[in-house]
Amino acid sequence: MKKIIPVLLLLMAPALCFSSSAGVTSVFDIGTSVRAQSLGGAFTAVPDDAAAVYYNPGALNTLTKFQVQTAYMPLFYDTTYDYAAAALPTVDIGSFGASIAMINTGSIFLRDENGIILSETNQSLMEIIGAWSKELPIESLSAGLSIKLDYNDLANYADNLSFGMDFGMYYKAISETSQELNTGFIIKNIIEPDIKLSATSDKLPRQLIVGLYYRRPLTEAINAGIMADIVTPFGSPFDIKAGAELGFFNTVDIRAGFSTQGIMSMGAGIKLFGDFRVDYGIFFTDLGTQNRFSLTADFGENVPDMRARKAELEEARIERKAKEIGAKELAQLRTQIDQLAGKVKEKERFKAVHYTRGLEAYFDGDLKGALLEFNTVYDMDKEYMSVVYYRGFVAGLIASKKQSNYSDEIVALYRDGVNKYLAQDYKGAKESWEKILKIDPYNRLAIENLKEVNPLIRDVDNMKETK
Repeated sequence: MKKIIPVLLLLMAPALCFSSSAGVTSVFDIGTSVRAQSLGGAFTAVPDDAAAVYYNPGALNTLTKFQVQTAYMPLFYDTTYDYAAAALPTVDIGSFGASIAMINTGSIFLRDENGIILSETNQSLMEIIGAWSKELPIESLSAGLSIKLDYNDLANYADNLSFGMDFGMYYKAISETSQELNTGFIIKNIIEPDIKLSATSDKLPRQLIVGLYYRRPLTEAINAGIMADIVTPFGSPFDIKAGAELGFFNTVDIRAGFSTQGIMSMGAGIKLFGDFRVDYGIFFTDLGTQNRFSLTADFGENVPDMRARKAELEEARIERKAKEIGAKELAQLRTQIDQLAGKVKEKERFKAVHYTRGLEAYFDGDLKGALLEFNTVYDMDKEYMSVVYYRGFVAGLIASKKQSNYSDEIVALYRDGVNKYLAQDYKGAKESWEKILKIDPYNRLAIENLKEVNPLIRDVDNMKETK
């Protein structure tokens, strides 16, 4: 259920969008990354790629190293498309990305109403994107935001600059060596950029794109991935994009993709020296065939490893503090327990004994035993010494180490015994704790409590015999 809920939230994303004016399609919808393009542009849920700056800023947080991509691509009719993208994951403050894409067209002839050439000019289009992504409190869920500046220069006919904004989310539903499943969505043009010529003006339409990505190994040397995006430009028809990728020896990839807009693509990639990748794509359109190349390079240390080391250091620091506090309290309690027997109520001694056992269990590495002891004291007196701190601290350790706790049956029997003990029903407490030993013969909690309760039962029986 924990895995299903975020997936449902992402797939319900259309409800988060509001109506928008229909408009023209951005020329930059060609996208960055030859790899992404050769997969049909189905890249919203693909991880660990700097192209996320354009396709889904929420996926930036999946990058493991500083990554740079660049390409120069001749298109048609004296038009070229160039882009560069970079993404930087950090240990503490999320991941950052930026890209710049340029489309230049030369030899544009300006004519009068009679078709006579008056002059020759060029058109330049540029889109600059800055993005940021951060993991949310829900495990494996990230969100990202990107800001876009679009520049249009065509003689004296274009209004040069416009502004836009995208928002995306990304969820790792399954992340295992045996398989990987991710989903994501992006709302493009939350703030819609303008396209203005001298006499006309239009907005780039708002889009909702929902994507899925699935990868699994087929053999030790071969893995396969499939990806799909559904694009909803508001006021326009759906577009479906899909791609597939086969990887060999974690070095060579072959790809294919298509879009319902009528573009078919194929491609390949090869890793060189571990941190460099060259990608090639061939694209079949109504205007002919195109060939595109790009280069991707990774630099620096693996950021997830750095995050894990920092978490380990922080955990060790907290644990040192806990042990320092615990050692002082343990020494203090061990000298007082015997004195408590004759000076205060039995309940006070009971709390001291079980708090001491909780500390001892923690020092011995028996986290689930320590938690049960601290919970026992907490239920009796929430203000007792540092019980609130240790109860939360040990529970956090169990969760972080993914250890299982005692079964509900054992916990119920233990607490039933505690309640009977406090009500001075010592034989009833003994029966409950002995039932624990039938389930878990080496249960330390039950053994220690039976050592405590057996002398009390003998004392009560002796008093009855004396009377």
